[in-house]
Amino acid sequence: MAKSRCCMSQSNVVTIVLVGAALVLFLYTFSEHGQGRRELREPSRLPSPPRSASAVGPPHPEPADAASSSSRSQQSGLPLSAVSQPRLNARTADFFKQQAKERKSMFEAALASKNPTVPQVLLPIVAEAYCPSLVRVGSVGDGGKWLCNPWAMPKGGVVFSLGSHNDISFEADYQKATGQAATIITVDMNAASSSALAGLEAINAKFVHAMIAPKTNLTASPPHYTVADLMKKMGHDHIEMLKMDIEGAEYTVLPQFLSGNSVCQIMVEIHAIAQVPTLLRAVADAGFLLQKYELNAFWTGTGLCEYSYIHESCLEKYGATLLASYLKK
Repeated sequence: MAKSRCCMSQSNVVTIVLVGAALVLFLYTFSEHGQGRRELREPSRLPSPPRSASAVGPPHPEPADAASSSSRSQQSGLPLSAVSQPRLNARTADFFKQQAKERKSMFEAALASKNPTVPQVLLPIVAEAYCPSLVRVGSVGDGGKWLCNPWAMPKGGVVFSLGSHNDISFEADYQKATGQAATIITVDMNAASSSALAGLEAINAKFVHAMIAPKTNLTASPPHYTVADLMKKMGHDHIEMLKMDIEGAEYTVLPQFLSGNSVCQIMVEIHAIAQVPTLLRAVADAGFLLQKYELNAFWTGTGLCEYSYIHESCLEKYGATLLASYLKK
């Protein structure tokens, strides 16, 4: 009987010890100082999955305004072309290259036609170069021009604006965007209004009253200049940006200028759809790549378009990339 009571006593002691240990463990685990309670309050967070790039288009970087990009460029000491410029998706370039042969065939057909229609000329046309910083400078309406990365232009780079018609929105917008970094020369066959002259003076731009022509004639009124002779007159041997809106004279003036003169980007309004393929071929054969074209909404039936080009030697300078060339021979 005594032995039985002894065993029961030992059993009770073991039970009490086990219960006590369990209670201590419970209190520790769920106390304010334990890790378990904290984990219940703050469940672990899984990392967000990476954003996937588009399978058929260029990557879409987080938006950044021009001013902040320009600031980063100044801080790093690099041109904007080398700062925060998205890289072209390889699949995008391949996609354009796959279509280039068919586009070239369609363009050749329009070139061979004596009187091509607007669809025949424009349907095969897409960009040959990709610029991640392609912007429309100037009036939001008629008169704005597409160009690549104006912030990458060297300080004091020369911009020729041929044909202003007293609309200086392109010049003003360019200087505003770049902090008046450009040397701008505006030319028109008509005398500028007082307000246009004042506006150009305010942005350190010059006005030349002259007609752009295939042959220089200083005795004409106003005097006629080829683009090359006007460059010499103004003391320049290279143009960064050439804006041309000269009401049909581009067919004689532009091909002549391209033979032996240096320019990085050309923005030109081209008239008369039947002659467009011939001029596009001439510009392409001079080493220029189409980066954008825009149909003029006021003249949709005629095929009047704005065309923007960048020379192949200036791609790296402005942060642009070749897609596929199909307009040249």
